[in-house]
This record gives sequence, structure tokens and C-alpha cells, in this order.
Amino acid sequence: MPNDLNRRDVMKGGTVVFFSGAMSALETFLTGCASSASSISSTPVGASASCVASTNVTRGPYFVDNQSDPYISNDIVDSSIPERSDIRSDTKGSTGTQSGLPLTLTITVGSYTNGACSPITNAQVHIWHCNAQGVYSNIEAGSNDDGANLIGENFLRGYQYTDSSGKVNFTTIYPGWYSGRAVHIHVKVRLFDSSGNVTTEATTQLFFDDSVSMAVYAANASYSRSSTRNTMNADDSVYTSESPALLVGLNGSDSTSYAGGVSIGITTGTIYGG
Repeated sequence: MPNDLNRRDVMKGGTVVFFSGAMSALETFLTGCASSASSISSTPVGASASCVASTNVTRGPYFVDNQSDPYISNDIVDSSIPERSDIRSDTKGSTGTQSGLPLTLTITVGSYTNGACSPITNAQVHIWHCNAQGVYSNIEAGSNDDGANLIGENFLRGYQYTDSSGKVNFTTIYPGWYSGRAVHIHVKVRLFDSSGNVTTEATTQLFFDDSVSMAVYAANASYSRSSTRNTMNADDSVYTSESPALLVGLNGSDSTSYAGGVSIGITTGTIYGG
């Protein structure tokens, strides 16, 4: 199968893809606006701020596309991946709704020019991440840490198109963790022409303050594990490849729910499939 790469393979030397310095048109830059605060913030999420440069990073082995993308090698396609705002439930199998601390995530997408972001309307924004136990849906048997076979399930996956303010809002859970990686959410942003061809593509990962993650896991039984989390942000090769890392700003409580926000600026006309 083209998607038989497991997460341990991804962490082996030389496999994680990241870029710095001069880049070709294919290795396009992302830019994250400074509203992505590194910890709990009293500032409303999505507040405007000047943009700062950040890089594209690998999409990882667990992206499942809703359509074929010529810029992704061995693209795994499942046309039933839903366009939806609430990604907690499994709409294909029997898993049901994922347990975990509720997280409402607002992603603002802008076109980056000269240090500023202007909203982009109708950009497709995919997100996907693991559940409270570190497990991804819709991947082959045995590659999850617990050996689960979750082919044919689609929890914690989905996409939307940005509104006139460049925003999408997802309802999900605070991500869990798995060995070798810091806590993260994957994001892919694409723009299409009138014929459906990809004209802009950016791929990145969002991260969370380590102290917040520790508090969430301690306060919520859904995240209880027999093993110990072994990778913090500073030790994560993807986190350290971003310049700067895209940290989600949060408002809320580790025992009730969080609302999070991050702004992503992209250079339109450039493509990086990840």
C-alpha cells in the first residue's frame, strides 16, 4: 500500500522534511501572524497582528485527501472525507464521537505580502490529528501505537473553505500525543482555479504550549496512558524546523474547554504539497 509508512519511520534520521534559507518556488514559505500566542492569552483569538515568516513542513504519513493532488507523491485519497466544522465523530465506521477536552479552533488564512496578511476567501483548509490516546483514523493496521486498524474511519479529519474574513472554525478535541512527536495538528491550505486545478498549496503543523498540554492531560481521564510522554516541543524536529513555530493561542480552561486561534499567511501562487 502506498501509505504503509508508520510514524516511527517518519522520525528516523533524514525522513522529516523541513526547509530553511533560500527556497525554490516549490518549497514555498508559510507565514504565521503573531496572534498565535505561545500560551493561554487574555487577548481574543484571531486578533490582528503583523505577520512573521515561517516555513512549510512535512504533512507526515497520515494525510488522507478528499481528492487527488498532483503535487503530493503517493497521495492517499478518500472522497468521503467530509467537509465539516465538527470533526470529532466518525461518519464511516463504528467508533463514534471522540472523547477529550473540547477545542474550538479558529484558523485565519491570509495572503502574505510585505509583512502583512490580507484575508483569502474560499481557501480549502484541511486539518487532521490524533485522538486522546495518540491514534489516527483511516490508516492501516498496526501503524498506530496501540496496533489498532482504523481503515474506513474518519474521526478528527475534515476540511472547510474560508469565509470572507479568511476564517474557518473547527470543533474538535485537544490533541493527544504519541511517541517521538510533540502535540500537534496538521494543516493543509489550498487554492483552486475555476477548473479545479491547484494554484496555491501550503502545508504546516500547529503546536501547543507544553505546560498547557500537561495540564490538559492531568485534568482529563480520556488522556490517561500507561506510557509517559517523551517529546516536548523543543525536542520535536518539526517544531524546531518552523521559523517561528506556529503556536495556538488559547482561551479557556484545562478542565472544561478551550478556544484556540492561529493565523496562517501564505504566498499565493506557490505550491508545496508536503
